[in-house]
Amino acid sequence: MSPRSAATNERLRSESRARIIEHALALFAEHGYDGTTIKMIADSAGISQGLIYAHFASKDALLVEIFEQSMRDVQESFAIADGAGTPRERLERLIRGSFEVLRRNERFWRLSYGVRMQPAVLQGLGDSVGGWLTFIHGTLERYLREAGVPDAQLEAAILFALIDGVSQHYVLDPDAYPLGAVADRIVARYDQLVADAGRADAAAARRPRGPRQAGR
Repeated sequence: MSPRSAATNERLRSESRARIIEHALALFAEHGYDGTTIKMIADSAGISQGLIYAHFASKDALLVEIFEQSMRDVQESFAIADGAGTPRERLERLIRGSFEVLRRNERFWRLSYGVRMQPAVLQGLGDSVGGWLTFIHGTLERYLREAGVPDAQLEAAILFALIDGVSQHYVLDPDAYPLGAVADRIVARYDQLVADAGRADAAAARRPRGPRQAGR
């Protein structure tokens, strides 16, 4: 029997990590983070505790990896948006891209939403959550400001809440939730905000300037 290739070993390693994360998330959601042990995760996944420790130094390290996986999905959504040609297109790509990533990783996000607000989870993640929330809000605010939307800071908070809230409702019942239609409605809302801002800027530019302004 020939030895496994490096590519095969890496694939098996990735599959093992994904299996551990999936079973850990399910148990965290059912029993709570504090109520779940490494042994429980190993038993659920049908692997040894030693294999888990080969991938993760501790349960806390496993929790951090789960959090970082969710942030990689967020970064992917921003990467989709950043490929747009105009600020308006960037907003649309962000909204639709966020829901595309959600749909693709539906099971992960369904379990993740059931875990992330547990006090022990928030304590285990420490300042990481606050830092990422600040980053996400700041990026949304920048997108909106570059699109000319007034009150960009407030609108960023609204857009963040819309995407997050829709995502939570979707994972509760993916078959029945009208994700595409909701995404269309959100996109239309921000299209209108961008269009209104453009008309306001154009009107201001056409407005006659007073004597003092003209003489400057």
